[in-house]
Amino acid sequence: MNPRELWESLPEWTRRVGGTLRGQWVFAALLLITWSGELAVAAYEGGTAWGRIPVLTGMVLLALAAPRRPASCGVLAASLLVLATALTRFLHVEPGPGLLSNVSAAENLAGLLLVLHAFRGLAWTRAVPVTATLVAACLLAVLERSPSGPDLPLVLTLEMGFLQLVLAVGTGMYLRGDRRPRPEHGPLVGLLRRQWPVIAALSVLLFGQVVSFDGTATTLVGAALLLVSSAIMSVLAVFAPRGPVQAAMFGALNTALTVVLALLLDVRSPSYVVGAIPVPVLAAGMLLVAFVVRLAPVRRAAVATTTLAASGVAGAVLLPRPVHGELSTEILGSLFMGAVLLVLSVSTGMYFRARDEERNRGVRAAVEQAQHAERMALARELHDVVAHHVTGIVVQSQAALAVAEKNPQAARQALERISASGTEALTAMRRLVGSMREADTRAEAEVDGQPTTDLRADVEKLVERITASSGAEVRLHTELEHDIPPEVGRSALRLVQEALTNAGKHASGVSEIDVVVRSTGDELVVRVDDDGVPGGGPVAGGSGGYGLVGMRERIELLGGTLRAGPREPRGWRVEAELPLVASDAGRGRP
Repeated sequence: MNPRELWESLPEWTRRVGGTLRGQWVFAALLLITWSGELAVAAYEGGTAWGRIPVLTGMVLLALAAPRRPASCGVLAASLLVLATALTRFLHVEPGPGLLSNVSAAENLAGLLLVLHAFRGLAWTRAVPVTATLVAACLLAVLERSPSGPDLPLVLTLEMGFLQLVLAVGTGMYLRGDRRPRPEHGPLVGLLRRQWPVIAALSVLLFGQVVSFDGTATTLVGAALLLVSSAIMSVLAVFAPRGPVQAAMFGALNTALTVVLALLLDVRSPSYVVGAIPVPVLAAGMLLVAFVVRLAPVRRAAVATTTLAASGVAGAVLLPRPVHGELSTEILGSLFMGAVLLVLSVSTGMYFRARDEERNRGVRAAVEQAQHAERMALARELHDVVAHHVTGIVVQSQAALAVAEKNPQAARQALERISASGTEALTAMRRLVGSMREADTRAEAEVDGQPTTDLRADVEKLVERITASSGAEVRLHTELEHDIPPEVGRSALRLVQEALTNAGKHASGVSEIDVVVRSTGDELVVRVDDDGVPGGGPVAGGSGGYGLVGMRERIELLGGTLRAGPREPRGWRVEAELPLVASDAGRGRP
């Protein structure tokens, strides 16, 4: 029995559970690790420590089930967190260790995943109340539980909690996949728009670091040093997608220099999690690791991550820090916490890397399928063109043979017509045969080309049909004073059809559409403008999302150009120029 048959033989509920875990294997692995750590701590402490395990188990299970029922799981998890707080407060069940004061690592991670799935799968009106319920339960735990171990400063706990909340909300919104296309304003603006959760979180942490200085820094210069180091790391984290390896290496250098200068100046950070490394530096370092694991080649990512982690270890071990207990105990605790954060960052980067690769495979498969459909359509067109011309050549050659002896002049005229037909057939074939080459490098397409002998009439029929079905006012302007080659006319007609279809499918509020088809002697100009607002669908494609990209391939094969994008003040424009005279660039020589 092969694996597929074995999978299909399992009960339905087993397959559903397996499918849920397989879809979030990174998160499931992290939950399993933290839950196992809670078991180990409970076994070591014994006694009442076992009292928190059932509640932790329930929260872990709810976090795993959240992709299917995010609202219900979020509310139930908040209730369990309140119950755990009551047990801690009244039955003296101590909470396990974690990044937040009085909140265990398993509770923390489960809550973050619940928030992520709420914003990924729910509307805003439902995701916000669910998240608010979870945040309220977490704040209750921080403020009301009996502390276990070193009591972290409340300001630090609130900073870390807010950072985690922003990252969870931002990740959930990113994974929704409903971002609408916007006019391009350059790569820098696009990067800043995509990085807004990172910018918001790091800005809050930097502000928290500024207001938390209370004289623990030895000098004003030392305080400024920590702030500048945090700002540099934050900037590197924001721009890391443009050069993840370089950003990570500069981040490691910045951290190492900060460690050296802090040792020389005896600087102490008022807020810390790992050693005396400032929280913004730590958060930015985690983001750098996640970006480099996601975007860089594996070998370079490993080198950059190791270098950045080494600088963090140096900061955890060497930097002066406020002492809550014995130095060796604090160093071991810092190293353990740093290892947990490193695993979390690497796992997050691996998750997004796997997701990107899966998406790219899907896009490549769709491209190949659409490309194959385009080639089949062009092959049919090639057959029609060749069959038409060859049939005429055969008929004319037979006529020439029949009259050759009695009327040589008529036979000569027939041979001239045969020569002209052969030349036309070769020109058409050269234009179309290029689409059959370089299957792995051509762009996507999805067309169903139909012959056209009268472009003006065919476009008018198409506009009438679209107007009747869409309800929008379609205005047609045609100026066709020159002969249009059949293959150019077919491509122009398909382009108009694709643009009108996209205006109806992928835009909202379309009331007017202007279609211009005109010849200028050397080229045919086709332009389609609408006044709609681009929606959430793939504006670049037809029914499958690849129509205009496929038309770009066809038009470039004919030696033309295609442009598509937003226009001012609103709407979308598709414009193409197709040469009416065959050129070497558009012939695709066989």
